[in-house]
Amino acid sequence: MRIGENGVFRVCTAIIIAAALAVPIAAATNLLIGKADAASESVLRVGFMQKVDSMNPNVGLVDAAYVFYGLVYDTPHCVDEDLEIFGNLCNKWYVDEDYEPYGSAWIMEFTKNATWHDGEKFDADDVLFTINKNAGDYKTMWAYQPYVYYMNYAERVDPDDDYKVRVHYFDRSTGDPMPAAYARMICIPMLPEHLLKDMSATELSFNWEGVFDDSDPPIVGTGPFMATEDIYDEFIQGDKLTFVKNPNYFWKEDKGVEIQFDRLEMHFYDDATAMALALENRDLDVAQFPPHDYITVRSKVNSGQLQDIVAFDGPKCTQYWTEIAINMNNAGPNPSRLDPVVRQALAMATNKEYIVDNYYLGFGEPGTTLIPPVNEEWHYEPTDDELYHYDIDAANDLLEAAGYRYTDDSPGTRVCTADSYAVQEGLVPEDTPMSYEMALRQEYPEEKDIAMYLVSEWKKVGVDIDYTIMTEAALGALVYAYAYDTMIWYWSADVDPMYQLFCQSVVSWNGWNDNMYSTPEYETNFTASVQEFDVEKRKEYVYNCQKVHYEDAYYFILCYVDQTYAWRTDTFEGWGDWLAHPGRSVDNFWTGNPLYFDLVPLDRDEIEVPWLAIAAGAGVLVAAIVAAVFLKKRGGKKGKEKKEKTSPLGE
Repeated sequence: MRIGENGVFRVCTAIIIAAALAVPIAAATNLLIGKADAASESVLRVGFMQKVDSMNPNVGLVDAAYVFYGLVYDTPHCVDEDLEIFGNLCNKWYVDEDYEPYGSAWIMEFTKNATWHDGEKFDADDVLFTINKNAGDYKTMWAYQPYVYYMNYAERVDPDDDYKVRVHYFDRSTGDPMPAAYARMICIPMLPEHLLKDMSATELSFNWEGVFDDSDPPIVGTGPFMATEDIYDEFIQGDKLTFVKNPNYFWKEDKGVEIQFDRLEMHFYDDATAMALALENRDLDVAQFPPHDYITVRSKVNSGQLQDIVAFDGPKCTQYWTEIAINMNNAGPNPSRLDPVVRQALAMATNKEYIVDNYYLGFGEPGTTLIPPVNEEWHYEPTDDELYHYDIDAANDLLEAAGYRYTDDSPGTRVCTADSYAVQEGLVPEDTPMSYEMALRQEYPEEKDIAMYLVSEWKKVGVDIDYTIMTEAALGALVYAYAYDTMIWYWSADVDPMYQLFCQSVVSWNGWNDNMYSTPEYETNFTASVQEFDVEKRKEYVYNCQKVHYEDAYYFILCYVDQTYAWRTDTFEGWGDWLAHPGRSVDNFWTGNPLYFDLVPLDRDEIEVPWLAIAAGAGVLVAAIVAAVFLKKRGGKKGKEKKEKTSPLGE
């Protein structure tokens, strides 16, 4: 049947309208199909308020960097969900009894199934390279000093065995073999010998950026995740880092477990509110929040405003705590701080409970000694008689009796008089005001609030504080020059006590020790704790170290800070009980984090939406065709008559 002129116009018009309707529907459909394809790849998105400071595992300082290293690298040992030492690359480890004294040589047997991300096999050459480079260039290779200070060298047990290594320990000051009870836990990331063997210790420790330009992938570890080709650009941009599952990870064969999702993304935020919105909108699966922002998230969860989200706060598996450190070096603006009485009085003038309640908002507990209560086996808690209780009157009496007094010329700030230890020992001239500088990290605003509070509190005992806020990198440079008065900083630690006790020993001066602390009693107990294999006897030495250090008051440990996390339950399951099993936290940076092997992605239900859109688009198209035919039929008989009575567009 031939269509007339008016019929053609109407049919063409209907088709154009149908096409116009179909364009946005098709675009939306294609977009949704693209999202469905992306959704088919499971991604764990983790939010951080702290950025990775270096991709080189020999350089980074912040905890976020160590989380990153734990994804792509492996260490001989790791930590399980109950904070017990667990084998990673190392399957067996034991004392070699053929060497004296007992415990001065350890054998480690490594997996035969690990492969570097570039396809090369992991073997003893990589272990020997990593350990001997660290032990042989101890001062330059500073990143893992607690493990390697007492390491002499590593060797093959059998020249023909590619997976069995013997590590010898010694007294670095005398060169004599020495027992090392802590050798049960060595967490040095193993590095690829075939790619790094020609680098010097200086290059490895300071110049290497952590990536290889001519390698696929650009970061080469043995860990459960692999870097993408864009990792360096992402690092420079600073918003996120993307990793893909290692399909050949050796834990599947060695331990019968594997990662059950495809990708992991570390997302970095400058604003906690934005991070909270990302979690609410399912753009993040888990994130750790600062205390103020965590309270907001938790209240929304508890009220039911936020669905499918769990808020958790509890002790950190990394044993993170914050402290006021007093520089023990006879340098800096005001060395009168070296008088024990001054430090003891300031400890009495520091209300830790108030600080925890008001500036950490109760997420933590007041600190005392070097090893936190979460590490129950090794923590020492001072008795009531040993504690420095908050007591302004007692602090004033102590300073007055020790020769630190107000004068007519200084009625509001005490000065060091001729009767004081500081003047008598030549630390400062007479009449030096008791005024101290304090360095703070700008990345942690609560520490500025703490400093402002201390300004008013310490003024009650006649002591002034002048604080300066700087980046954490700048603070580190200042602190390790040992020319400051005081600062607020932090430590994290291993589950073996050697790591934390080492950081306050003379053997770590100009290395990990950040305040030049050392006393004969501390050193005697520390050395004994390194060598003692009997657990109960070792506890005595570990406890003594903590007790002596607390009494000396060169650290005021402010707070054993809680972790404050929130995670979604509708995107992943398998989060577990972090309170009963603190090692399940994202904070677990010792490699082989058990959480990642238990997380199972859930169906996000996005695949159904495109089919609805496709069906809707098809319906519109059918309706348009029907309308075109209908218009054609009407126009064939009465088109001319209707045209005179309707708009130029027709019916």
